[in-house]
Amino acid sequence: MCIRDRIGGKRAWKGTDGIEEAWTIFEKEKYAYERVNKALSSISKTESLFFYYCSDPMGDSILQNYPFKKELVYLFSKNHTTAEDTKNACKLFLDKKVDLIVFVGGDGTARDILTVVKQQVPIVGIPSGVKMFSGCFLQYPTYLGEIIKAIENGEIQYILEDVLDVDEELFRNGQVSANFFGSVLTPVKSGLIQGGKIPTGHSDEIEYESIAEDLKISYNILNGTVILGTGSTIYQVMKYLGFDKTLLGVDFMENGRIVSKDVDEEKLYELVKDKEVKILLSPIGGQGFLLGRGNQQISARVINSCKKVNLIVVSTSSKIQTIESIKIDLNGEVDIPELNNGFIRVLTAYHQYKVKKVKLDTH
Repeated sequence: MCIRDRIGGKRAWKGTDGIEEAWTIFEKEKYAYERVNKALSSISKTESLFFYYCSDPMGDSILQNYPFKKELVYLFSKNHTTAEDTKNACKLFLDKKVDLIVFVGGDGTARDILTVVKQQVPIVGIPSGVKMFSGCFLQYPTYLGEIIKAIENGEIQYILEDVLDVDEELFRNGQVSANFFGSVLTPVKSGLIQGGKIPTGHSDEIEYESIAEDLKISYNILNGTVILGTGSTIYQVMKYLGFDKTLLGVDFMENGRIVSKDVDEEKLYELVKDKEVKILLSPIGGQGFLLGRGNQQISARVINSCKKVNLIVVSTSSKIQTIESIKIDLNGEVDIPELNNGFIRVLTAYHQYKVKKVKLDTH
């Protein structure tokens, strides 16, 4: 098991490559540690498991809290971990002939592991990154126990999942260039692994315009306080309303004017506190994640600070067909009326909706 944290989402960094400040925040917030604890807590204490692991900050102190048999195989001794530490640890895991490599991070970590492991050993990721376009991640950290149990019982399939990653410098400048780096063997059981992101098509112009018109008339989107989510669907819809929205950032709009672009979690919290807020979002194609992936700026803390929340979900009809359910992955409980009955309406065109089941993991 190895850990590399990606804490850039809440700060609107689009990743942490080349950002030295990320280490100070990593040591303070321990976001990845929380995700690993959730994952390990989901494993039955009766499972007969043996962990090979790395020294801190790559997992040691977390694993000591659990009764599993274990052996330290990689000793880290520098100031900060790097991609080379992940790769070196994986080489030792292969030497030990492990049955499964579990990691926490995002697409960059998956890519590092791929370079060493290739398809020799199955891998599965505990999602903790800004970018998780690859298909080898758990839907939620708490699904690790079910995967382990299925492996133990011989009820698992192993399939090849694509590893995708983007150039973070381009990503920060609003350009998505997701490249395919290879495939990894991943243990898959229905509903437990997220699968790869399916890009939004560029032939939905009529639907974008239709959605924009309905937002203006039925949802009064040009009045009041609005949080604008990330991604091309929101970008295109707002374009038809005459706004130059950031493609990959979270923007803040008030009374028909975008007053703050690409805001981080801290600033967004201050902007929306004690206000009635509309949150305009679109799920990730193929995966269905609405909150907690790619828009970590809209945290549980931000949502709970609002006086009232009105969640508006939009999607083109072609994208919504790739999504089985709408997923929420937040570290904290939230009170959003639109989610309370377990289903949500997704606006796909003027006065046209698809109803999707909601899956929450907010613990």
